[in-house]
Amino acid sequence: MLAAECARLNRAGLTTCSEMAFDPMFRPLLAQLHDQLTVRLRTYEMSTPALHTDASPAEGDDMVRQIGIKIWVDGSPWVGNIDLTFPYLDTDATRTIGVVPGSCGHANYTKEQLAEIVGTFFPKGWQLACHVHGDAGVDTILDVYEEALRAHPREDHRLRLEHVGAITPEQLRRAHGLGVTCSLFVDHLHYWGDVLVDGLFGPEHGERWMPAGSAVATGMRISLHNDPPVTPEEPLRNISVAVTRTAPSGRVLAPQERLTVEQGIRAQTIDAAWQLFADNVIGSLEVGKYADLVVVSGDPRQTAPESIADLEVQATFLAGRQVYPKAG
Repeated sequence: MLAAECARLNRAGLTTCSEMAFDPMFRPLLAQLHDQLTVRLRTYEMSTPALHTDASPAEGDDMVRQIGIKIWVDGSPWVGNIDLTFPYLDTDATRTIGVVPGSCGHANYTKEQLAEIVGTFFPKGWQLACHVHGDAGVDTILDVYEEALRAHPREDHRLRLEHVGAITPEQLRRAHGLGVTCSLFVDHLHYWGDVLVDGLFGPEHGERWMPAGSAVATGMRISLHNDPPVTPEEPLRNISVAVTRTAPSGRVLAPQERLTVEQGIRAQTIDAAWQLFADNVIGSLEVGKYADLVVVSGDPRQTAPESIADLEVQATFLAGRQVYPKAG
């Protein structure tokens, strides 16, 4: 099963993935299958009420390494439980998912509970990755991060925020000032951009969902992701979506939040590797790094942005060895 999953990822042009809900029960199995892997893994162990992990920060090697702890600050926009300062609309869509009219959602933790989790793991050297969509949730976790950094200064911590659908430009500037980095789930726009605007949040908040342009404007190094099984791993489509911001209806959502093609490529390569503390060995083709690379049917820089997703992955290499298509 693991070999089949690696093969599927290689077909999509992937050589490294982060596992953001790693269960330590699988650690012995990963060690056993280590030499069979064709995708590098960077894992984030799920935080639990026990506030404990048997692992040590950066434990592992360039193929498999646990680098962080994952926290879910809030939930999903599609079920009405993200932590917002503004209410969901009252529409057929929100009534279908059971959102109470006027609801601003909610958080999974109090600020004090988040501070306890971060305060347990951050001083031990762990990177924290916090799932958060709502702008109220972003304020809370940034407060917690700021307090942790004040109590336990660390120059290069790369604390993370995951998804950040409703994050504001002001919050992005604050995050960057703290050294916090964001990974954006831009595929929401490709599948549900119209629902975000018409069904859930209205133009003011729905159109600027996943504000990648504002993020890079601060100087922040960002990444793009898919959060499977919510959407499949398709890095070329991520780039296309980030550059076009086109909803299923064809309308463009907040064009000022578009990335350039070059910014989109960086968010799927070197800047994503940087977020994983792996930019010294992967993410770009340089002397001294692994020859992890993908061959595609055209140059994304010379391809119409809306067609980047249609480029074909022709070959994938891990450390110079072709892993897709397999020889023979």
